[in-house]
Amino acid sequence: MKMMYQTLLATMALSVSVNASALDTVELLDVIQTGNKKGDEIVSVQSSSKQLAVSNSKKGSVDIYSIANPGQPVKQHSHALSLTDGEQLTSVAMHPEYSYFLAAIQATGATAAGRVQFHDIDSGTLLASLPTGIGPDAVVIDPTGRYAMLPNEAEAFIYHPEDETFSSPEGSLTLLKLAQTAQQSEAVQIALPDLTGKAGFVSAADKRFIEREIDWNGDGKITEEDVDLDNNGTISENKMTVGTFRGEPVRVEEEDGELFLFPLFDNQPDVLEPEYPAFSPDGSTVWVSLQENNGMLVVDTESATIIDSFGLGTTTHPADLDDNQNVDFSETLTALREPDGIAISKSGRFLLTADEGDTDPKASKTKKGPAGGGRTISVFDAGNGEFIADTGNQIDLMAHNKGIYPESRSDNKGSEPEMLISFTDMGIDYAAIGLERANALALLSLQNPQQPVILDITAINADAEDGKVAPEGVAYYQDKDSGSHYIYTANEKDGTLAVFQLR
Repeated sequence: MKMMYQTLLATMALSVSVNASALDTVELLDVIQTGNKKGDEIVSVQSSSKQLAVSNSKKGSVDIYSIANPGQPVKQHSHALSLTDGEQLTSVAMHPEYSYFLAAIQATGATAAGRVQFHDIDSGTLLASLPTGIGPDAVVIDPTGRYAMLPNEAEAFIYHPEDETFSSPEGSLTLLKLAQTAQQSEAVQIALPDLTGKAGFVSAADKRFIEREIDWNGDGKITEEDVDLDNNGTISENKMTVGTFRGEPVRVEEEDGELFLFPLFDNQPDVLEPEYPAFSPDGSTVWVSLQENNGMLVVDTESATIIDSFGLGTTTHPADLDDNQNVDFSETLTALREPDGIAISKSGRFLLTADEGDTDPKASKTKKGPAGGGRTISVFDAGNGEFIADTGNQIDLMAHNKGIYPESRSDNKGSEPEMLISFTDMGIDYAAIGLERANALALLSLQNPQQPVILDITAINADAEDGKVAPEGVAYYQDKDSGSHYIYTANEKDGTLAVFQLR
């Protein structure tokens, strides 16, 4: 039965009728050295001015490129945002019409509110600044330019030595009401509800954990190497209890260093970590993914209120789950989807999720429960949240056929679809997806939403080890003169900007 199902998924693209003149190929045009060794994360396009912005989290800067020739971006400006020590630039978004971009800034300190800055595109001048919640990790502007959404992850955990407990601040949302003049824009803070017990969300029965950095020895840096947590002079291979989180023990292996695993047994606001937003075409609604919680929020922009939420459930499909250098899609993966990036199709009908995964333990240790990360693109009805279909093992299978499958990640989330964007051509909905660990870009067709098809995958650097390029941000641009479709990816680990054309 497993092999029959695998064959069905592997041949699905052949059985679905695709218009002969439809897009089906991803061509890599160029990989641009931005001058940054690492940290290029988010890319945003302003089609009206034929420009794009790339944020760099390491430098706290935003570079502006001309895409007058969309296949050959040319750097015009580099704007340092003059952040203080400990602050971090996490995202950038260019307004579709006005001459400013938004920059999401995480503040120093685990419980400090962040901010969103408005900067002039050409000069980089700071025009205005508005408060956000704790740890804003993305900023997205709606297609009409009236609103922006910032999910505030508040993902830190804080140790309290006096009673050996940990706590975490509450996640939240910040909705911006944008004006042509940055100073006239407004920020509305939206608190999150307790979603414990919501169907399709993560639950205690799933036995999932979230990994977070804890500077246990107070040296100001995080190490993933051996750390003597109990100061007894030896490194133990056994797990030890270092404290409790809401009454549950936090157990750590010293050989894992200062990466602690916290139990995720409910969905209260202090463990809700909103990840990424996607707006409806008319800007009236915004969906926000809750990656670790395996859920989705739905927000009405006019009232700035959460009007719905729904869980994303699990996917089951063939997968390679062994890191043994022998790729074999004969095992069965059952996993919580845990999407990072999401998108609304340009038709407004479908919600697409890039099911990267972000919880532990690995698949090999979850035989009696779901793993973390679907390794899929999932399609939901945007109107009611009902699941329609997903891509099964198409992404990993095609990456393997192309010689770029990250075998070392077989037990831990595979190719990792991370961010995606949606667009249309000849009435067909498509999506372009960055594959963080496969170092590649994938193209998906929704011509038949009940059978979403991965049409092509193209590597940014076919010789790179898994995750050494790591496309993070993905942006779309259609040249009005030629009608050609271009995709840009900001690549976090090697500091490059990749340029693709779809044909």
